[in-house]
Amino acid sequence: MLAEIAEALQATGLGYFPPERLDPDQNTEPRQNQTVWIYCRDGGPRARVIDAVLRPQECDVRAVLDGIGGGNLAALGPQDRLELIRQIVNAGNNG
Repeated sequence: MLAEIAEALQATGLGYFPPERLDPDQNTEPRQNQTVWIYCRDGGPRARVIDAVLRPQECDVRAVLDGIGGGNLAALGPQDRLELIRQIVNAGNNG
């Protein structure tokens, strides 16, 4: 059941943490009070930071954390810069 939930989340572009909560090998006795955080793996800044921490083998962790988490705009890739611009524009439109 846990593996099916994890697969369904991944198939719909969602990520989750802590990963061991949906791993039947590590979580042999799931409990109702165990919290699982779900996030959209949309390539945005939040998702990139979470993915860098949870899946360091799949990305350049230093570049992600320096660029997004550290505010080092020079370290941001083109997609990250566009996303930052979108966030700034959208913030201006909401207030």
